[in-house]
Amino acid sequence: MRYSNPGQDWVLLEFGSIFVCPRRLIELDSYSTLIQPDDPLFLDTFSDLSNGITREALAEAPHFSEVAGKIYQILHGKIWAGHNIQRFDCVKIKKAFDGINRPSPEYRHLIDSLPLLNKWFGKRAGNMKLDSLAAYFGLEDQVHRSLDDVRMNLEVVKHCGSVLFLESIFPGIFPQASWISPNEVSIPSIYTIPASFYDGNNPKIRVMHDDRDLKLHCIRLNVRFGIRIFNDVNPRFTFVVDASFRLCEVLDKCDVHVKKRYAECGGDSEWKPVVNRDYQNICLQLKARILDGDIVEWETKIEIDHNGIYTNQRVEYSYFDSEELERLFIPGMYVDAFFSFDTFDTKKAGINLVVDKLIIYH
Repeated sequence: MRYSNPGQDWVLLEFGSIFVCPRRLIELDSYSTLIQPDDPLFLDTFSDLSNGITREALAEAPHFSEVAGKIYQILHGKIWAGHNIQRFDCVKIKKAFDGINRPSPEYRHLIDSLPLLNKWFGKRAGNMKLDSLAAYFGLEDQVHRSLDDVRMNLEVVKHCGSVLFLESIFPGIFPQASWISPNEVSIPSIYTIPASFYDGNNPKIRVMHDDRDLKLHCIRLNVRFGIRIFNDVNPRFTFVVDASFRLCEVLDKCDVHVKKRYAECGGDSEWKPVVNRDYQNICLQLKARILDGDIVEWETKIEIDHNGIYTNQRVEYSYFDSEELERLFIPGMYVDAFFSFDTFDTKKAGINLVVDKLIIYH
C-alpha cells in the first residue's frame, strides 16, 4: 500500500497485492489500483511523485469506497504476507474500512517478514529495510509502488530462505557470511562507535570490524562450566567455554576499545573484563525469553550433532527445567558458537557475548 502524509493524517493513494502459490512461491495473479482521496482539496496541493503517481492519475482513479468490495474479497480469510505489515498495513487497512463504515477484512494467518527476517536472517544487509535487503542480494532498486514492492518482498524472502536453508543443512560449508573466525580478524581494523540507542540511560557501544559489526564464529569450543540461570527481571542463561589464545587476543582488544568508548559516552561503572585471564575462558549468553509460566522460547538457534552425524535437530521451545538444560550443556562437550557483542551496565559494565546460533556436539 502507498500512502501520502501531507500532515498528521495518512492518505491512501494505492493498493496492490499479488496471489502466491504457497507450495511453489510463484505469483499466480495480481491486483492493483490507484485510489482517489476523498478530500477534494488534497489534489489541489498534491505534487507528482517520483514513483509515477501523478495528480492527473489520482483524479481519474476510483475512490476507496468503489474498490473496497474487491479489496475485501481479496484479503478476507486469506494469509497475508508483507514487510512490516503488522504495525503498518494492517492498521491502515482497518482505518480505511472504518472510514467508510464497512467491516474490515480479517486475515487467516499473518506472515510479517520484518520480525521474521530480523530473528532468523539478522542485519547482514546493515538494516532491515526492504530496499537494503534487496540491494544486499543485487535486486533492482525499490520503486515504491505497491505491486513492485510486494514482488520485491517475495524475492527477498526467497533469497533469504535459500541462504538460511544452505546454512542450516551445511553449517561447515556455508557459515553465516556475517560471522568470521578469530583468525580472520585484523586487530588494527577493530574499532567502536556509539549505538544509535540507549539501554535506559546506559550507553550502548557497537564493536566494528572493516565497517561492519563484528560477529565471531568459533568452532569446537570446550564447555568448561554448564548452564547457569540468572532469575532476575530479564532471565539470563550463560555457560563458560575455554578460549584459544587468538580468541582471547581479539576479545582483549575489543574490551580495550569498548571500555574507552564507554567512558567517552559518560559511563562510570566498574568494568568487568570479557576474558577471564586466570583460566583463559569466556562466558557465552544464550538469547531466550520467558513466555507463559515456565516456558522458554529460545531466540538462539540451537542445533544438535549426535556423534558426528549432523541431524539438524533444532531446540525451539523448552520447559524451564534446570535438569534439561544441564543435559544440553555438559562440561567437556564441544560447541560451535556464532556470537555477537552487546554491552551492559548494571552494577558493573562490560561486554556480553550473545550467542545467535549454537551447534552442540553430543
